[in-house]
Amino acid sequence: MESATESKAELRKKLLAMRRAMTRERWLSDSGRNQARALSLSPVREATRIHCYVSMEHDREAGTFELLETLARDGKAVYMPYIEDGYMMAALYHPGQQFRSSPSAPATPEPLVLSPEERFDVVFVPLAGFDRKGGRIGFGKGWYDRFFSRLSEKNIQPVKVGLAFSFQEVPSVPCDPWDELLDMVVTEKEIINCQNNGR
Repeated sequence: MESATESKAELRKKLLAMRRAMTRERWLSDSGRNQARALSLSPVREATRIHCYVSMEHDREAGTFELLETLARDGKAVYMPYIEDGYMMAALYHPGQQFRSSPSAPATPEPLVLSPEERFDVVFVPLAGFDRKGGRIGFGKGWYDRFFSRLSEKNIQPVKVGLAFSFQEVPSVPCDPWDELLDMVVTEKEIINCQNNGR
């Protein structure tokens, strides 16, 4: 855990350094536990349309490959983030699809097929840090905050699920007015229902 008095940028730097220091074996093992817990969530089981990022292994981001595959093979409509000029759109994902990697943006499926779909039931959200009230430390780009704000304007309220490792928890995330709170956080150890934590 980190000090609540640290700035979001300071916390992000420390937490990402800790994450990148994970061994590949631990990353794979803990990611497997995360994904199993995520698949057990009732909002996920009941969802029709799910938006989920592709994890970046070099960054030790909480893994999503098995999650994407399982959801798609279970008949869910699965979409991935595609970033263009700071604007996040949805790209269709199909089982077994290949990805194009980028050091500065989420991986994208090949071939890339963009979709106008925005009526998501669940959105899995990457993060650098979190607290139990749903506060999230992202990566400083604002992609997901703008994305959720746009959906909210259309009265679309997906369940926002953060995927993380337990060491990424902090006592309190310094929040800005535009920050979107998570509904749930899934770690290798537990499922945290943020709405039950007095936010």
